[in-house]
Amino acid sequence: MISEVTRRPWVVLVIGLATGLALGLTVPILVRPSGGTPGELVIVSGDEDGRAGSRQILIDLWNQQHPDKRARIEPVSGGADEEHSAMERYAKGEEEVKADILNLDMTSIAEFAAFGYIAEWPADRTPGQLLGELLEKPRASCYYQNRLWALPFNTDVGVMFARRSQLKSAPPTPPLAFTWNDVLDHEPPDKSTTPEWAYAGQLDAYEGLTVNAVEALWAVQKEIGGPAASAPSPLGVPTDPAIWTAAVNRLYGPPGKPRVVDTDSTSYREETTTAQFLNSRIVFMRNWPTAFRTLVEASDQQVTVAAADIVMTPLPGPAVLGGQNLAVVAGSPRGDDARELIAFLASEASQRLLMQVGGFAAATAATYDRPEIKAAHPYAPTIRSALEDSRQRLQTPYYPLFSQEIRTVIGEIRAGAVPSAADLQQRLTDAAAGKLRRR
Repeated sequence: MISEVTRRPWVVLVIGLATGLALGLTVPILVRPSGGTPGELVIVSGDEDGRAGSRQILIDLWNQQHPDKRARIEPVSGGADEEHSAMERYAKGEEEVKADILNLDMTSIAEFAAFGYIAEWPADRTPGQLLGELLEKPRASCYYQNRLWALPFNTDVGVMFARRSQLKSAPPTPPLAFTWNDVLDHEPPDKSTTPEWAYAGQLDAYEGLTVNAVEALWAVQKEIGGPAASAPSPLGVPTDPAIWTAAVNRLYGPPGKPRVVDTDSTSYREETTTAQFLNSRIVFMRNWPTAFRTLVEASDQQVTVAAADIVMTPLPGPAVLGGQNLAVVAGSPRGDDARELIAFLASEASQRLLMQVGGFAAATAATYDRPEIKAAHPYAPTIRSALEDSRQRLQTPYYPLFSQEIRTVIGEIRAGAVPSAADLQQRLTDAAAGKLRRR
């Protein structure tokens, strides 16, 4: 059960600050400091998905300990696609505010490295101890072409949520991953309103659709079994049209079962899906771990869900690795100071605070063994397991184009136009290489 402390944001804030004040005693200086240039270090970051302003707490702690190297967050608003455009402008110096650090979606590392927007971590200052503390998958996301470009601010991974009170039978303890057949078995009868649907994901026309589609492709591929299930793909996704067709049926609902997938989920993003789950409209939802705290904490929402009524499990197949990585803007006059700050924010102590206070998934392995994390986050082992089995999306400097092509193909198949295997392979290969195709 989630502790009473986490239900009181002001208490959490005080505890978070008190915990963080000790960070200066527990976080090693992993980067050689320099005198730097006067003025604040500017971190450009999207809106915080976690609760209680945990990222700002860490910045406040840094400023208390480093009054000569103060930092601040320059926020950018919008979804993943809008944030990407804003990050590119800051990287190019096109904004009035000059950035030192970008908090990038991990899929942007390859692009920003390849185009010279961010600085490679100097080989003689590689934070070896910190890298050794990171979980394998988040650590790998910081590299491009075997060179280190960033460190994690937080990691993320797709998980499945279910309402215990709406399940036909009690899940085991600890809960096992639900299968797609489990979802199908919970299709509500006609005229049912609580729930109305068995499942919802995020199918609006943005990166969330790509994530849901890729996870559906991986799950179908896994269920097929045999060599096809384990064979690595240079494109990160299978290119068998039959797998894509099955994945589309999973995303939007199988023929003849109209109440499996929420028909309105074509306009859903994470917060909309959470609201449907909160209001008992769906039994299952795919979301990120931060949704747990949103569900159980009263804020501006009218209702909450009892923590005991929430079941969180890994997805039926491998989940997409998410999260944000911190990188130094190329040409920043305060590169050494920026790297010192990044190492502070990526350290185990900081990751612990982000998870304890903000509900973020920690990138450091030891965090999941901490008693305070286990007490506040009953599903910490589930999150760690999902992270260990997760996969990255394709690393390419042209990821936005590749992602859009996945969404385009999904839309075509949904409309009945299934490409051939050769065409699918060529289209994805071209998109990954940044080649535009005429329609």
